Amino acid sequence: MLTPGHWTFLIFVILIITALAYRKQPVIAAAIGLFAVGLMQEYSISGAIQVSFRAVSLATRNLLSVILLIGMVVALSDLMQKTKADLILTAPLRKLRKPVHIYWIGGMVMWGLTLLLWPTPAVTLLGAVLVPTFKKIGINPLGIAVSLTIFGEGLGLSGDFIIQGAPSVLSRATGISVAKILQVSFPLVLISGLTAAVIGYWTVFRLTKQTVLFEPVELYEAQYNSLAKVSAGLIAVSYALTVFAIVWWQVRGEAASAITGGVTLLVITVISILKDKNKVYSTFVEYIKNGLKFSMGVFAPVVIMSGFFFMGTQAGAHEILMLNGSGYFADFATEISTRFFLNKWNIGLIIMIAAILGALDGSGFSAIPLAGGIAVALSQVVHLPAVQFAVLGQVVGIWTGAALVPWGFSAVTAAVTGVEAMKLARISFPAYLAAIFAAYFWTMLNV
Repeated sequence: MLTPGHWTFLIFVILIITALAYRKQPVIAAAIGLFAVGLMQEYSISGAIQVSFRAVSLATRNLLSVILLIGMVVALSDLMQKTKADLILTAPLRKLRKPVHIYWIGGMVMWGLTLLLWPTPAVTLLGAVLVPTFKKIGINPLGIAVSLTIFGEGLGLSGDFIIQGAPSVLSRATGISVAKILQVSFPLVLISGLTAAVIGYWTVFRLTKQTVLFEPVELYEAQYNSLAKVSAGLIAVSYALTVFAIVWWQVRGEAASAITGGVTLLVITVISILKDKNKVYSTFVEYIKNGLKFSMGVFAPVVIMSGFFFMGTQAGAHEILMLNGSGYFADFATEISTRFFLNKWNIGLIIMIAAILGALDGSGFSAIPLAGGIAVALSQVVHLPAVQFAVLGQVVGIWTGAALVPWGFSAVTAAVTGVEAMKLARISFPAYLAAIFAAYFWTMLNV
């Protein structure tokens, strides 16, 4: 049964989506929504205030490691530019002058790293090395950001073929074996991902007619001193060993991000000492402060947005609203599923809606158990295999967190590349639609 809290939450979801559609910052709507939902759920001002703070606190805890990691990467990027190590590391890349080369090569590298490391450590590693140099030679990072978004969490994590985190979550939620999920998801992920990649490139190419995303400038030569060479060598060796260690020891998820962040901090420390010597006592602090100041500034609105959408998840129901149950999003999806005549076409649409709702908190993983559970339940009604519907939910949920919501993976990519998260989400939106509709029709043709 839907409560006043459910309806209030839905009203503010619509307001936020409307604000995004009109290219307005939706943070104020989310902030008011935190209090309004709390008031409808608690029926007291003091309770509503506590709900608001618990939501922001939960979002902060979930985002803190990402905020710190991005801050470290920004600090290292600053040092790389000051020592000119970035010019040495990316000298071959300065020959890439065409948008098609930068988009596809950068995207394929991101895809490979995502399959091995997962998106956040992958994008931070690439961002630390590639983005400063591309900026310096006159390439606007927005096109790069679109490529990293589509090939990273979109194409890479929607299948998660190597680490198998997403298929494992779906398997636990549905009882379907990981092997079967991978078998069904392989063509679906590739078809939807490559469709999105083509549409994403077309979008970026079309925008070059209106704004200069890839501005041609003359290449230049630089004289490198010993500090630049030592710094470049240290960075290259450190990150190569990091990738090797993560793959060799099969480190996953948060642990991989922690290793990447720790190595980054160590590299910053060593290069700071080499560069500034006895002045390092003051300069090192400034590098760290500037990096974290940038990261916290970028993620401050993300915390409010995530806090609001966390209220709709199962974790939010337990930790924010102090309720039992599976959360607002699951309740909405269940309500929708009971009000439609069921065949494979509208079951697919219901699962897509459930996956989108579940991923609105910014994490595609939140949608997987919700969409998977609904897929199993509804497929039994029409006597169809559940695995195709469950995989559809996985793919749509991950793509939603990757490309639709500016407080999801787009925020991480935007922070690393230095672009606006809302602008990145808008430009990635056609590719997102192409991905989920390609996934839907492929599923309907093969179920």
